Amino acid sequence: MKNANKCPKCGSKEIYTDEGQKKRGEPETIAISNWSRLFIDTYICTNCGYTEEYVRQTDLQDSKKMQKLKDSYKKKIL
Repeated sequence: MKNANKCPKCGSKEIYTDEGQKKRGEPETIAISNWSRLFIDTYICTNCGYTEEYVRQTDLQDSKKMQKLKDSYKKKIL
């Protein structure tokens, strides 16, 4: 959805996101330590309600945060 600009479930192009916006209330985050969090951007199809969440690009580029994530989460083995 983020890159294709259409919903993978229903094909609609009615996609809305909070990317780049200040969050109201509690921002969506993933805790990776007691003091470190990854911020999440949400994409929602207003046609069918399908939702996807992505870690913000700035957090993906932060090598310290990514190492903490790798240290605290299990890698999915395919």
